[in-house]
Amino acid sequence: MRRGRGRAWARWQVAGRLARRQVWRAKGSSALVLLLVALPVAGLAGGAVMVRSHIASPQQRADLELGRTGAWLQVVGGADPTRTQDPRRPYDNTVAQDADGRPANAERPAPTSPASVLPAGTRTIELHEQGSLFVKTATGVGQVAVTAGPAWDPALRGRYVILGGSAPANSSEAMVTPGMLDRLGAKIGDRVTLADSGAGYTISGTMRRLDQLASDEEVYLPSSALGDVPGLARWYTPDWQPTTAQLADLNHAGFIAYGRDLATRAANGGDNETSQNVWTALLIGTVAAVFCGYLVVMLAGAAFAVAARRQQRSLAVAGSVGATPADAFRVVLLQGTVLGAAGGLVGATVGVGLAAAVLAVTDNGALDTFWGNWGVKVPWSVLLGILIFAVVVGTVAAIVPARAATKGDTLGALRGARRPARLNARRPVWGGLLMVLGLAGTVVGGLTLAALNLHEPVEDELPLRSIALWAVVLSPVVFQIGMLLAGHWVLTGIARVASRLGFAPRLASRDAAANPSRVIPAFAAIAVCVFLASFALSATATSSAANSRMYSWSGPLGSVQVSAWGQDASHATTTLRTIDDLLAPTNPTSTIVQYFPQDAPTDPGTGIGDPHFGVWATSSPCNGCATGDAVVSPGAVSVVDPDKLGALLDVSVPARIVDLMKRGGAVQVSSPRDPSIGKEGTITLQEWATSALNDYTERMTNPSGTTGDLPRPRRSIELPFTRFAADRTSGTAQVVIAPATAKRLGMTVVPQFVVAVYPRPIDTPTLDRLTAAAKNVRVGESGTLDVRAERGPDPAAPWLWLIMAVAGVLVIGASAVSLGLARFERRPDDATLAAVGANRGVRRRINAWQAGIIAGIGTVVGTIAGVIPVWGLLSGNTYFRFAQDVPWVWLILLALGLPALVAVVSWAVPPRHPDLTRRTAIA
Repeated sequence: MRRGRGRAWARWQVAGRLARRQVWRAKGSSALVLLLVALPVAGLAGGAVMVRSHIASPQQRADLELGRTGAWLQVVGGADPTRTQDPRRPYDNTVAQDADGRPANAERPAPTSPASVLPAGTRTIELHEQGSLFVKTATGVGQVAVTAGPAWDPALRGRYVILGGSAPANSSEAMVTPGMLDRLGAKIGDRVTLADSGAGYTISGTMRRLDQLASDEEVYLPSSALGDVPGLARWYTPDWQPTTAQLADLNHAGFIAYGRDLATRAANGGDNETSQNVWTALLIGTVAAVFCGYLVVMLAGAAFAVAARRQQRSLAVAGSVGATPADAFRVVLLQGTVLGAAGGLVGATVGVGLAAAVLAVTDNGALDTFWGNWGVKVPWSVLLGILIFAVVVGTVAAIVPARAATKGDTLGALRGARRPARLNARRPVWGGLLMVLGLAGTVVGGLTLAALNLHEPVEDELPLRSIALWAVVLSPVVFQIGMLLAGHWVLTGIARVASRLGFAPRLASRDAAANPSRVIPAFAAIAVCVFLASFALSATATSSAANSRMYSWSGPLGSVQVSAWGQDASHATTTLRTIDDLLAPTNPTSTIVQYFPQDAPTDPGTGIGDPHFGVWATSSPCNGCATGDAVVSPGAVSVVDPDKLGALLDVSVPARIVDLMKRGGAVQVSSPRDPSIGKEGTITLQEWATSALNDYTERMTNPSGTTGDLPRPRRSIELPFTRFAADRTSGTAQVVIAPATAKRLGMTVVPQFVVAVYPRPIDTPTLDRLTAAAKNVRVGESGTLDVRAERGPDPAAPWLWLIMAVAGVLVIGASAVSLGLARFERRPDDATLAAVGANRGVRRRINAWQAGIIAGIGTVVGTIAGVIPVWGLLSGNTYFRFAQDVPWVWLILLALGLPALVAVVSWAVPPRHPDLTRRTAIA
């Protein structure tokens, strides 16, 4: 037994030595296979390094949260003995609830300071973060982010960083971010002034939080401004952090806390969020690896097939001196192993290097974002897996050529004879059966989904729906596997048809049929790429078309909408005048004002709305409600001048609609598919007390007990009503009335949107100037303006071009590999053709036909296979329109345009000058 094992090991050693020598001897094919393996490995390795470098370790996460302090505390509510929290994510906290989902314990007043729950003498740093104030800027007044408290304290270094100047020395100094300094038009030593109080602070330096960019705008005020900044109050403790028992006491007292040791210990024990991110990245990487591995196996397998045929004589010589077919198999197989290992090492090295370069270029210092990383982190375990993947892919790619090498005729190989491949009658049968099953599975699955979608109500959790979905998704894969198994039969059939088209197509098709081991992997790889591209094109186009139909237009295409937020009716005139002044430099042809009922004013101290304020809503019968009452829709009423409604919608409004609004009626702008379009009727408008409407809404959504005592509106008014069809709706399908009607009803309205219409869309610089000016405008005490240009729904064309470009690169790359191998292997045939008088034009046409056949089979099969699942998934779904939304022109370009392009390129690349050394006897 030992002698047998030693003899087997010796044979493997000899095979490995011969494989290494053959790899070095066939430098061209070896370099091609190495490159095919190295490219996906470089992408996978680089992606792994990029992902890992953006994931913080538990200690890094704690440093970003705390700086050099031990913990932070924050008030989350009143005292509750049942409150608990996650030490890693303090905002993930809960209290005991009753059967209705309400807190089981009565709400108690929230604490105002942690002094009573901290050990005596514990030092705290109080900050009010995420606040905002109005500040005088270089061009007016703007609302900006503000943090109050000593954020520059050395104990917070690691959460905040000083960039320039020095920390404030007294309560009259403050700091700002570099971006805020630019907006103020100031420099260090100048003053920043608060618009409301008029308080001014000397800018002593610049700083930022480590998870924000330097270009972000924020002001950092001293502790004396804590009372002026209604932000998120936190207390940082430089020299103390809670134990598990102390954390529980803090929670019970109404606080949440993030303690360094507790958080890092819990994270080291298994951070579910980080683990989920890692597993998601691994899943995406695995899918990408499978796709890349399939392409590499197909294309590298074709290269190995050519290389193996070139080795036939060498293998035959080895066989003539005692080498067995198993030895030949090992020699070719180990070539794949060697090249897979070499390609993996080269690809991993290049990938890590490129990732390090990208990380350095994209790092702007904003930690925990794409523009800031945690240093170059190489996931060695993942990298080892990628290297193993490369070795496996290289080895698998060589299996089929290695098997073919064991079936050669030794004497024929020594003579240099070449025989065409024979058609295996069983494979076309199995391949055809799988193709039929794939098509049938998709059709049955699609029809099943259509039938289920027609059922009301639609039940998404039915097992039959899951089975149908899997049938639709997997059946195209089965179809492509069948096409792969029947590939030689397909090539033979094409050769029979093409032989009647002329000399060039006859030779090209016969050469393809005679070398299936080189051609089938190529069109199989192309088919997979085009399958994904076809699916992506169809899914993107149909989703974009459906979203465009549901797009909420703010005005005509190219118009500008100025939104006024946070102002009341008393400032309506000032608001409109301010907006007119803002828009005047842009010279709009017209402006349309859209009013809305005023919201209930809120108490500045509590933030609670006035419970007695009247709010307006629409009411419609509710046929499916358990209470049998009505559906009330607050905020669904808007007010527009009837003569300007057409300009707002960018359509011609019928005179009867304008007349109805002027007579005190209401109009609802709906989709043309609304079955109620054109039907006249009435609509009920209701005025409610804010508290009564809130109570009614809560009880209607969560009915319990009797409903006979439901709150009622102050008054209900019926208006003449109709629906008007427009392609460009506002999404919310608001009910529109005229200003005179609103005045007659006693409705208090405020101008919320002003739409400016232009003969042509304003350019980006003008829009930027408008936006910047709006940021520095303040209306009333807290009103702000926002500018939006109506560019319409995002077009799908850029994404379609991107998908087509990626598919084109992959198809051309796969075709180039196959056609390059074909040209290399057909050199003796080219020499024969040249010897009998064939000129370069004939050989160009042969190359073009061969390119068209290989690429065309893959693109046609892949396109069909990609469209089929989209049809199945959209069957019966009224949101999508398959026949109308699928990008048929793009799919035709994908199926026929790409192979035509490949054929033209192949024709344009001139064939090499034939080597007639071995054909002198013919001459």
